[in-house]
Formats: sequence, structure tokens, C-alpha cells
Amino acid sequence: MNKKIFLFCFLVIALTGCSDTGKSPAAAEQPKESPTAALVQESSVGTRQEVSWQTAYKDIISHGGGHLPDPYKLRGEDGLNPSVYLGIHDFNGDGIPELILGDGISLSVYTYENHGLKKEADLYEPEGWYIVNELYLQNNCLILVSNGSDGCGYVGYTWLNGDYITGTHDDYNPDRAYLNDAVTTYKAFDDIFHITKLEDNCKKSLIKRNTESSEFTGDWSEVKW
Repeated sequence: MNKKIFLFCFLVIALTGCSDTGKSPAAAEQPKESPTAALVQESSVGTRQEVSWQTAYKDIISHGGGHLPDPYKLRGEDGLNPSVYLGIHDFNGDGIPELILGDGISLSVYTYENHGLKKEADLYEPEGWYIVNELYLQNNCLILVSNGSDGCGYVGYTWLNGDYITGTHDDYNPDRAYLNDAVTTYKAFDDIFHITKLEDNCKKSLIKRNTESSEFTGDWSEVKW
């Protein structure tokens, strides 16, 4: 009798213990990710992306002028001149600023996309103008100016209608200009770059670079244009 009671109790306990095993481990409800955790994860991704463009830009700065164009063979053996233009500016509004690096001979514009560095443009004055005497960043437009005895030569660069655009114009050919190498009018050029309204407070200055070490060690906020 006692043996039967013992067996009955054992079966009850065994069945009770297995009553929750109908759910497989995979089907078990998982704890929901808190909004705070999601924000932390997104912030981490943004930080990694920011570190990536900063690292890529520092690398290209450290290479000096070897990557800059020298169409008229004006740059010395050292490549980049002792004084440089160095700035970052977000032309296309994607949250990652473009890098602007150059000197009085030419400038290059870089961006960071798909986990890599990409050169977007090489900018220099047309033949006959040669030297960049002034540089402006105004109304989301980068404008190179070469001063001549009877006028100026202009090179403009900006983001327009979903794409980067480059334009040129000089005062010796007052009615003609170029936009992305296509002939156009001075009015079409000025409607984009507004070269008649350049402001002194938008003029960028050359800065002395460390000729012993080209590595950028400053604060990016100091070169934000």
C-alpha cells in the first residue's frame, strides 16, 4: 500500500515539473530592449563613424602634398607649401564634413563614405591664372580667387541638386563661364556662387603647418568652416 502511494506521488510531481516544458527555449519570451539601450547603441555607431572620418582625414593630412595636383609645376620638392588651407565643412548635409586641404597652388576636397576616404575634387585656377590668392567659404560655396592686373579668375565648388558642382569664370571673358566643364553664362555662374558678394568675414586664412611632422594634432572644431 505504501509503495503504491509513493509511486502515485512520484507521478504527480513528475507531471507537475514538466508542465512548463511545452515552450521551447527559442519560443520563450525575450526581454525587450529598453529605449535607453537602443539610444546607447545608436550613439556608439555614430561615435565609431566619427572616429573613422577623423582617422582617415588625419592620415591624408600626414601625407603632406603628395596627393595634391600641381598642373603648372609650381610646387617644390616638399610637396605641400609651408602654409596651408585646412578646413572641414559639410557641403551635402549628411553629417560627415568634407575635408578641404591645399595651398596657394591647388586644393583637394575629400569625403568619407562606405568606410573609406574618397577624393571628390581637385581645384586649381585655369591656365594663365595659376595662383590662388584668396579663398572663401560662403553660402555653402568654396571659392578660389586669383587676382590679376585687370580682373580676377574664379573657381567655385558646392553641392547643388544632389551632386557636387564645380564652376570657373574669369573677368577677361566676362560673358562666359563653365559649370562642370560645360560652357554657360556668367549669370548662371554668379547665380550659384555669388562672386560679386564675397564678404571679408568669409575669407579663409593660410595656417603654418608643422614641417617636421605633418600629423594633425589640433581640435577639429578649430578648423570647422
